[in-house]
Amino acid sequence: MRSNTPVWREENKEALQVLADVYLDQGQLDKAVVLLEGLHALEPHDAQVLKALSYAYLRVERYDDTLNMVDTLLRLGAPMPENAPILLIRGKALWALGRASEARDSLKRYMELSTLS
Repeated sequence: MRSNTPVWREENKEALQVLADVYLDQGQLDKAVVLLEGLHALEPHDAQVLKALSYAYLRVERYDDTLNMVDTLLRLGAPMPENAPILLIRGKALWALGRASEARDSLKRYMELSTLS
């Protein structure tokens, strides 16, 4: 007997990520955050979701949440230099929080890695 419970599929995740990207591009930031937070709840270690959510949090000025997502992504071992933009996001959040020295370090590392890719 088949269950009426919907099955979570990779296609669903991809569609929601695309929709969240559209919302971000269109300035509908709150909608993007809600979608990405839902995806994060379902896929807490997904690097793409963490990266997108950290960017969305930065855009809505939730800087502590931004740092939490970025630091989680870094702890998961995000490969560099292709993920160097997370250091840019981290630097911007630190700067907004008044942590200038840490922000400079993060931005310096971002610049170093960006020249490698």
